[in-house]
Amino acid sequence: MIGKLGDIPFEVSFDGKNKKILNFTDLKLSGGANYGKHTRKGQKPALEFIDLNTDALSFKMILRSDFGVDPQELLKKLNGYKNIGEVLGFTLGNEPVRTGEYVITSYNAGYEYITNGGKVRKIDVSLTLEEYTKELENNIEIIIKPKKEIKKKIVHKDFNQGAISR
Repeated sequence: MIGKLGDIPFEVSFDGKNKKILNFTDLKLSGGANYGKHTRKGQKPALEFIDLNTDALSFKMILRSDFGVDPQELLKKLNGYKNIGEVLGFTLGNEPVRTGEYVITSYNAGYEYITNGGKVRKIDVSLTLEEYTKELENNIEIIIKPKKEIKKKIVHKDFNQGAISR
């Protein structure tokens, strides 16, 4: 096994009769950080580390029916993961890639080969995933402020706000 995205294994196998090839190419990882910039008179600005951006990764897959993969079914599965925000593990071999938990934020699919009758034989897919973090759940602070007692004041029915009486 080459790796896994959720329950989708990336593999190259051949048992003498049947072959299954599902792999990816052009794996790209990216990450970043946010800094505040403090201007200083007559000097270069000072940077202050604020926090990290979520890591992102992207890769391409070729879904081919002659490689033992149903292109439309696998694309449907990936789209379903995207639509419900499914958190997917991503591994190379048995090792997680960075934090190992990602969500599909977008994909592009090119239907490359369709036979007579509309049978899709090949789809080229580009996937973009973003790191899923649970930090929000762990770092929420709830501030409870007591409501101030509000006193009602009864105003005469003929009171005209803004009118000046002399």
